[in-house]
Amino acid sequence: MDHDRGGPEAVLFDFSGTLFDDTSVLDPADLEARARRRGADLGGLSGAELIAAVLAHVDSAEGMRARVGCDLSARVHREVWTRLIAEAGPFGGDVTDLVYEALTDPAAWKPYPDVAAVLGALHQRGTRLGVLSNIGWDIRPALADAGVLELLDAVVLSCEHGLEKPDPALFALACEELASPPGRVLYVGDDPVKDGAAVRAGMPVYLLPTDRWSDRERGLSAVLRLA
Repeated sequence: MDHDRGGPEAVLFDFSGTLFDDTSVLDPADLEARARRRGADLGGLSGAELIAAVLAHVDSAEGMRARVGCDLSARVHREVWTRLIAEAGPFGGDVTDLVYEALTDPAAWKPYPDVAAVLGALHQRGTRLGVLSNIGWDIRPALADAGVLELLDAVVLSCEHGLEKPDPALFALACEELASPPGRVLYVGDDPVKDGAAVRAGMPVYLLPTDRWSDRERGLSAVLRLA
């Protein structure tokens, strides 16, 4: 798209599942090592068994209902997630805190292999860049570890504004921080409902495929042709 013809002058990215892999955050060996360091008892479970039990509950229909609105603040996020983790066992406080800390550890979140190159190329072109995420904790350290925080003109987190996607107001706020009108900001995400709602804020949207793997490129190079 040509800027002179009203194409995107800025690109706004989702975080989880778009720039950073969300399928490999909880690692069995890492959980077991954390437990050893803290002297926590995993109740005879291996790290893999513990993760399977937690994910089965938090991703169940009941768990998904309980998670609605949990990204509106850091306090609510911790309350909801630690309760769900505890219910999955049931597990005691040591295990619950251990899993939650692992889930929100910036070092546990890994960017897809094409993130740095694509964001770097867009930045060199002079394209303004931002990240907009439904999240209950500060992802800036993860962005910094990936070497892309310094490339961003805006980082908008739901937990810092009391708004979450698909609310058009959050997309509008991010466009304001990018100093670009919504029609000139391309939104890139992976969720047809939450990310696709950017169109209600007047933004063009590019949705990535649902299937993803932590060690494979996410297909972000397509953004270079769109922006």
